[in-house]
Amino acid sequence: MTHLILQGFAASLTPLNIGLMALGVVIGIVFASLPGLTGAAAMTMLLPLSYGMPAVSAVLLLIAIWNAAVWAGAVPAVVMNIPGTSAAAATLLDGHPLAMQGHAQRAIRTSIIGAFVGSIAAAIALLFVAPLIGNVVIYLGPAEIFAFASFGLTLVVSITRGTLSKSIISVLIGLFIGTVGFAPSGFPRFAFTPNLLSGISLIPALIGLFTFPELINLIRHRRPRIVQVEPSQERDLFLFRAQDWSRHWFNFVRSAVIGVFMGIHPGAGPTISSFITYNEARRVNKSDPPFGEGNIDGVIASDTGANAAVLSGLIPAFTLGIPGSVDTVIIIAALTLHGLQPGPTLFMQHAPFVYTIFAGAFVANILMLVIGLFAARWTAKLALVPTRFLLPIVTVVALVGAFAVNNNWFDVLTALLAGLLGYGLRSMGISTVPLLLGLILGPILETNLYQALQVYGSLWSAIFTRPIALAFLLLSVASLVHALITRRHHKAGSDVV
Repeated sequence: MTHLILQGFAASLTPLNIGLMALGVVIGIVFASLPGLTGAAAMTMLLPLSYGMPAVSAVLLLIAIWNAAVWAGAVPAVVMNIPGTSAAAATLLDGHPLAMQGHAQRAIRTSIIGAFVGSIAAAIALLFVAPLIGNVVIYLGPAEIFAFASFGLTLVVSITRGTLSKSIISVLIGLFIGTVGFAPSGFPRFAFTPNLLSGISLIPALIGLFTFPELINLIRHRRPRIVQVEPSQERDLFLFRAQDWSRHWFNFVRSAVIGVFMGIHPGAGPTISSFITYNEARRVNKSDPPFGEGNIDGVIASDTGANAAVLSGLIPAFTLGIPGSVDTVIIIAALTLHGLQPGPTLFMQHAPFVYTIFAGAFVANILMLVIGLFAARWTAKLALVPTRFLLPIVTVVALVGAFAVNNNWFDVLTALLAGLLGYGLRSMGISTVPLLLGLILGPILETNLYQALQVYGSLWSAIFTRPIALAFLLLSVASLVHALITRRHHKAGSDVV
């Protein structure tokens, strides 16, 4: 294992990979700072263009974009009171009050250092935990993979915002779309045109679901009012002194550990992690000022927790082929685009590739820290870019990206239709995240279920005799029941109020 780690660092430190990761950090910062756009939008648009790169370089580029974007959304949140990403909404709660008090520089530096600490913790988990899980899952059969995929899907449904019925509708739409093409038995389904025989193309669907709805919202709605604060010119040495770390080190560590576990948790992701770590820090806080009024511990907790959940989300994706968030879906799409199948066999057949990605995560974090510290002052200004300049550029890049996947105009049509579907669902308050994960996990569920039934002679009951499979199926039911009870409890409480 040691020689693989050393080889991984050597391969990740090539000029090409360093240059692409630095470019990815810049792209992630720019997109996260533009209201209405996200790192996922940047990743989906660049995914087709990464096809001409080596597989390692393509994945490292996307990881650098994702990691930097999750942090960079905090800069406009602090300085302009507008979160660049959903994960930065927790940072805004104390970051902007700090800026209004003249401590914008302190809040921004705390944000980037917290993101760096969280990302390094996740990279360590990725380097040492993922291989251990990978060595275990190679012994799992199709029944266990089917059960685990079911658990991941029900978990995403149960924690997605909105009513449980809307989440179930979303995932069922995704599962249905995933049935288009050849069935595991070899018969075609719903293939009304030869372009659908291989199923719905994932990358154009990604571009449509997560780029075009954002563009339509930018067209229909004005941007929110921006309360801008100029960073203080005063020299602030916070976190450059040992006494600051002696006071706040446990908050960093606690938030990083929670964030890593939330990242491994399918469906959680940086946004949920940031609020959980923020609430935990607020729960144990005994210092002034109160949270929400400019407490630096709130910024530490939210940004450390958010970025700790980024790279750790790759653990179930790489070991089981099961994505826990939209961004990990894009990483999986990049792997399949280069002929690599995520899952148990990835560690056995492509170990040098895997360890290069894991080692590159450390390099990407260092680049994020260096570039972020120097670019923070100008990053928030990107939020002021006029929409009339932003829209045509992003639209053209998205359409070119959809076409470039297979050089097929049908993929452009797929992206447009997916965009309309995504916007329609969002307008009804239905999240598209369960839909996307249903689209990805549907074929995995069906294929492994078909294989399990072939092995056991079409006996469904045989699946329940497998202890691990039974455990995950019971967890699937428990997650749905818990979500239903929780939602009813909140509804009853709101009715009382």
